[in-house]
Amino acid sequence: MFNFIIALATLIVLSFLAFLRLLSILPSTNPPPPPPPRPPKSHTHLLAVLGSGGHTSEALLLLSSLNPSKLSYRTYIVSSGDSLSAQKALDFELTRASSRESFTIKEIPRARKIGQSWLSTPASCLRCFLSCLVAVGGGGRGGVVDVVVCNGPGSAVMVVGACLWYKFWGAKTRTIYVESFARVKSLSLSGRILYWLVDRFIVQWPRLKERYKRAEYHGILV
Repeated sequence: MFNFIIALATLIVLSFLAFLRLLSILPSTNPPPPPPPRPPKSHTHLLAVLGSGGHTSEALLLLSSLNPSKLSYRTYIVSSGDSLSAQKALDFELTRASSRESFTIKEIPRARKIGQSWLSTPASCLRCFLSCLVAVGGGGRGGVVDVVVCNGPGSAVMVVGACLWYKFWGAKTRTIYVESFARVKSLSLSGRILYWLVDRFIVQWPRLKERYKRAEYHGILV
């Protein structure tokens, strides 16, 4: 009985410490300081989450404004079966005369397919999350990615969840969510979830900035 009490007390203490650690890494409760300037020749690994519909087009428009020379490596995440987004990412890189060694396109399983039974959803979500852990972990590119950019697809929730896992253990990954241009009065479901979890939450309409105090507004970006 005594051993059981000790084990239970240890579990409670560890759970409490884990909860405090989680609070410490959530931007909504503990806003991170601005990142320090990076050395001129430092390597930056950016991961972008693409999705079907207009999400991919908007994401690539956002990335087109970035200087590729400052991004040593790019990873694009697409959901299984979304060959159109994968092709758009490939075309985007090739039009920028990128080396095939400077980017990769990773396919992850969908967290839940249309019409899928809710009973089987937990297993598919776990498979998706594990794939996101591999992608965010760098996939053999020398460590956890530096920056994650997403703009609305459901897979972004899993990717940001994977980022939080690594940040729990000390990673410095920065997460940026840009709400879709189409969201004028309210946030998307992904936006409502990730509002509390990402380092920077950017909207493209002033009305949303008025409603959501953590949001940033820099005009229309796409």
